[in-house]
Amino acid sequence: MSTHESSSSDKGLADATQRTLEGARLARLAAQLRELGNTRDLVRALGDDPDQYASRLAAQYKDLSQKLRLPGPPRVVSQAARLSATLDRLGDIFSWWDKILLPNATVKLVQTPGGANTGGTGIGAEIYRGDIALGGDVWNSATQEQWWVNTWQYMVSLPATPANLTAPASLAYRFNVGASVNLYRQDVVTGSVNAYATVATTGDVASHPIDFNNYASSDFAIFATLPSSKVPPILSGTVKVSGTIPLVPGRTPAIGIVIGLIVSAAQGEVMILPGEYSSITLAPPDATMPGDLGKIEYRRDPPFWVEAVAKMIE
Repeated sequence: MSTHESSSSDKGLADATQRTLEGARLARLAAQLRELGNTRDLVRALGDDPDQYASRLAAQYKDLSQKLRLPGPPRVVSQAARLSATLDRLGDIFSWWDKILLPNATVKLVQTPGGANTGGTGIGAEIYRGDIALGGDVWNSATQEQWWVNTWQYMVSLPATPANLTAPASLAYRFNVGASVNLYRQDVVTGSVNAYATVATTGDVASHPIDFNNYASSDFAIFATLPSSKVPPILSGTVKVSGTIPLVPGRTPAIGIVIGLIVSAAQGEVMILPGEYSSITLAPPDATMPGDLGKIEYRRDPPFWVEAVAKMIE
């Protein structure tokens, strides 16, 4: 990938991350507005005026919602959902799925709010095969919620498409992204923990590099408000990722996967305890052993087979 293509990809990733952050912030503002009836006494006890606090939240929500209503980059539309699901089931029956090992994730974006009212060690990670081991702490002494963002990226090239391919064909892929965060401290008036996976693809990585502005899927594994009432305070969830890539004869398809962790805090500290319950993992849907970590499943469907199945379900 050339320097120009790399910088363009990084910009696309930064833009996509910003949109995800803004979506998380909008959801948090909506939740805070709904909870105003229960938080007025707390806001007053902290020295703030409840009416002014409500006005600030409403103004922030209005500005952000208007921004998010603006047209964004198009989402990549893959194979029709019913056709894809049928092909996947047949692939399971006949064991047509192959596995490929991804390279280790790389650190991409690290965004901190900065300012005198925020601090901490930040959120960091040890990177293993298919496993991002989390840890760290952040704090914010101000009443306005502040946000910390970390992203990691997997890039994988899949087997090249035969040059003699003469009819439209596709490659299916699937994997799970599991997230777990063990909170040692969540001493905040309000905050959140959000873990997500964004996937972008290409059928010809040499001529059309991965563009996260035009993503295939983007979903949250964890979307939680703090403080959490869970005992023990372990937040967890899973994103099930699947899709298809239109193939180009003689070219190499590829998948880009961004794993993101967004933490917010207001008037307090959030600490993520390192260990087996603080990680984001990537593995096939049927993974049963540690050796499955860092692998995804893929399946190339011959044109005649896709056409036959499409006619069958019609």
